[in-house]
Amino acid sequence: MTRAEVNENFRRFIQKYDTADPKIQLKIVHTMHVADLCDTISDSLHLNQEDRDLAWTIGMYHDVGRFEQLRLYHTFNDAQSVNHAQLGASLLLRGALGPVDALIVKAVALHNVYILPELNEREQLFCDLIRDADKIDILRVNRESSVETIYDLPMAAFQQSSISEPVMKDLMQHRTVDRTHRQTAMDAIAGHISFIFGLVYPKSVQIVMEQGYLRQLLDFPSENPKTKEQLHQIDQEIDQYVKEKIKERAEW
Repeated sequence: MTRAEVNENFRRFIQKYDTADPKIQLKIVHTMHVADLCDTISDSLHLNQEDRDLAWTIGMYHDVGRFEQLRLYHTFNDAQSVNHAQLGASLLLRGALGPVDALIVKAVALHNVYILPELNEREQLFCDLIRDADKIDILRVNRESSVETIYDLPMAAFQQSSISEPVMKDLMQHRTVDRTHRQTAMDAIAGHISFIFGLVYPKSVQIVMEQGYLRQLLDFPSENPKTKEQLHQIDQEIDQYVKEKIKERAEW
């Protein structure tokens, strides 16, 4: 399937939804960014054109479940509705976007899991690619879209809450935050900050640091003194972590 055909399949798919809805618009823009990031990361890995096209296609299809989730449940909160990745995979299996390769379905189904199951080398490659690209652009979304649009919570809930101890522990141990550890509004922001620890490819880390969205999240305008101190601690951990990653890359 060509990129033009994928684009047309996606265009036809989203016509079923209210594209004037800010949440729908958010996901359309996110989709395009993630597909482009898949292309950039796969290029850094020197993949052949066929595999670059496959990675890009996975980026285009990775969040199709979000559109149906919003239509059915009026939220992006999986815990309060449905696993959007599994829903997206089921839509693909039902042919909602035309015929797709089994690898695309698997990558879409697994793009949001906390820990990937055992996979073969090729499955691992494309799952890592989409997960990196998705994490990178979620950082952008968190800075360019309002918290009300993303989380259905007022800004005050984030400004006044602190980061819970389980989430801080994940961050201090350089782990992507486990969603089940989240207890406060700020835990959601901290969870997205932690994405830097889950990136697989050096190019992904480079993109995040160059874009600056992570820095903006670390400078979140909290009104809670405890949270300000927590963000300062996290900032120091990330600074050291990135320096180590840059050093590792230089030694390759």
